[in-house]
Amino acid sequence: MSTTRITYQEGSVQRVKRANGPDVWVFRWRETLTDGRRVHRKEIIGSIERYASKADAKRAAANRRAEINAAPPKIAVMTVEEAWGHFQRHELDDPEIGRSQDTKDNYKTLFAAHIIPRWGNTPLDEVEAVEVEAWLRKLSTAPKRAGQAPRPLAPASKAKIKSRMYSLFEHAKRHKLCDANPIETVRQGSKRVVKPAVVTLHEAIAIMAEVNSLAFRLAILVACATGLRRSEIRGLKWRDVDTETHWIRPTQGVVRKHETNLKTRASGEPVPIPEALSLAFLAWREQSPYQADDDWVFASPQTEGKRPYWFDSALVRHLRPAAKRANITKHIGWHTFRRSLATLLSAKKEAVKVVQSLMRHADPRITLALYAQGEEESMRAAQEQHLSGLFLVDRLAS
Repeated sequence: MSTTRITYQEGSVQRVKRANGPDVWVFRWRETLTDGRRVHRKEIIGSIERYASKADAKRAAANRRAEINAAPPKIAVMTVEEAWGHFQRHELDDPEIGRSQDTKDNYKTLFAAHIIPRWGNTPLDEVEAVEVEAWLRKLSTAPKRAGQAPRPLAPASKAKIKSRMYSLFEHAKRHKLCDANPIETVRQGSKRVVKPAVVTLHEAIAIMAEVNSLAFRLAILVACATGLRRSEIRGLKWRDVDTETHWIRPTQGVVRKHETNLKTRASGEPVPIPEALSLAFLAWREQSPYQADDDWVFASPQTEGKRPYWFDSALVRHLRPAAKRANITKHIGWHTFRRSLATLLSAKKEAVKVVQSLMRHADPRITLALYAQGEEESMRAAQEQHLSGLFLVDRLAS
């Protein structure tokens, strides 16, 4: 921390025409070679179709600029942006830590969109917990359409940003880039603004009845019966499904175009399935053109089976329209079915350990929180049955 830093590379972003295809944004900077010579470097950030304005392209270049400026020698007091570059260079992709591609993408998105624009030029030892807390409270989402007012960022999203900053400062402490982690005392909850929806068995059946695709009907059935996460359902290969002894053994997930590790060690535990679900798997395998053990269960014909179906697209084109046709007004997502299974099991008074095992929760506190949600209807029924005599509303109205 006592060495002198070389010239800080702000770099520049320029729009460059291409012979074929749309214009692209190019990030340019200078690099010092080992012999002291300075050479020009450039890297394509993306096309104008992806980044409509120069400001968007500059934000997208923030992660790369941070990496460049993290190269030794270091400054006497490192800034947040330079520490982020150091984190990318030394920890983000560390195989020993084993972060999934989705998690790494989330780090890059949150740093580029929120953290670097506000804190990038701030020295690590000048970041104060109170200031971070006040900044988090004011964060909002960008309007999706012209004329729309920005909405406050959800508490869970703010908590995720806080978590990423905490990891950055812990990394900086380990590498002796700073002495303390100010994010330790930042107060930021993650309580949901809107209670997540759950569906009943009848509603799940009604949704499946309105879905025309056999593949997506099966995917919904798997989600309802097993509670597998969306990425785990997408990541199923035929070798993971034992239709003879009726088990699913998750081995990987698929998020967007990336194969990922499972969320936790508990996520890899085998999941029992009903015999009827095994028969549904067999029926789909007979129809699918991709039947080999190493093929994806939900292989997409558009990619010639190289990748599974895009479930986000299925949600918009199949599931939510099906729910609407079934007169279900709840906000449906893939995770709705997992949450609904846990709620149903809780309402049926299944043992907490059984629910935890079926849902493959690493922490039993998550299971207990679902129990609390599942008990709501039971509590209301108890009130109606045993306490109605306390209220005189009907008699007063007559």
